[in-house]
Amino acid sequence: MRVALVFSLLLIIPNIYLAAQETIYDVMPGEDCEGIVLSGSPELYVGDDLFNLINGGAELYHEFGFVEVIAAETSGKGETPVKTEVYDMGSAEAAWGIYSLTATSNAMILDLGDAGRKGEGFIQFIKGRYMVYLYFASSDNIAIPMITDCLSNKISESSGPPEIMKALNLGDEAKLTYFRGNLGLQSLYTFHYKDVFGYDEGAAAVYPDLKVFLLKYDNEEDCIEKYNNALEFFLSSSKYHDQTTLPDYFSMKDKKERKLEIHLLKEHILIFAYDESGDAKPDIDGIKANINKNL
Repeated sequence: MRVALVFSLLLIIPNIYLAAQETIYDVMPGEDCEGIVLSGSPELYVGDDLFNLINGGAELYHEFGFVEVIAAETSGKGETPVKTEVYDMGSAEAAWGIYSLTATSNAMILDLGDAGRKGEGFIQFIKGRYMVYLYFASSDNIAIPMITDCLSNKISESSGPPEIMKALNLGDEAKLTYFRGNLGLQSLYTFHYKDVFGYDEGAAAVYPDLKVFLLKYDNEEDCIEKYNNALEFFLSSSKYHDQTTLPDYFSMKDKKERKLEIHLLKEHILIFAYDESGDAKPDIDGIKANINKNL
């Protein structure tokens, strides 16, 4: 009798759990959002269908593990419809990543979801594994804050930045980004069109005169192997010159005379890219020490 009861519970519990999980349709405003209505039926784009929704950039979304996006026109009574897109990025880390790499310089920070901003004709925010875009003709549309609050409240998940991103947060004004593949890394600096470093995940801190990259690996052994592979590649590359090697460190210059310093740091590779002709050399040792404390 007890065995039968346990078996019955094992069958029931997963169904209860699955029923409790929100779907992307649950996130869109509905009758539970007072004063907000949908115009027509939402359109769902899954996997490669994303290429039909956005012009360029879909590859970067897929590099993060994009799952699906739902798009619809939402509005308040008598207000102009607002184009609303909700992206399921598969994980909170991926949502932070695509959010960090789609930043625009003139956007204003908003206290919305886990992170949000407002630019000319759009609002963008993330919460949990979702990233949300609202596009509008006028920011005077009184339905906009109602729609954003509704969407944020309907997403039950919430998450802070990935740990590797936090490691680069040194309390300054650097722009922090998170990436998972060569497309994300190339958007910040093109080491090569191939994935030279073979990392699991990465983050960058971008300053006016310095870029800092932190690449993470499964373990120190894997990191050392990938470091040595990268060293061998760069020593034979015609794109770089003035190569110098020391234990756990090598440096070189690219064709624009920017210096690159590559360090081994636990199960990470730490890279500094900067122009030596600037007024002052960045405090590489100090930045490295602070990052090491954060790891």
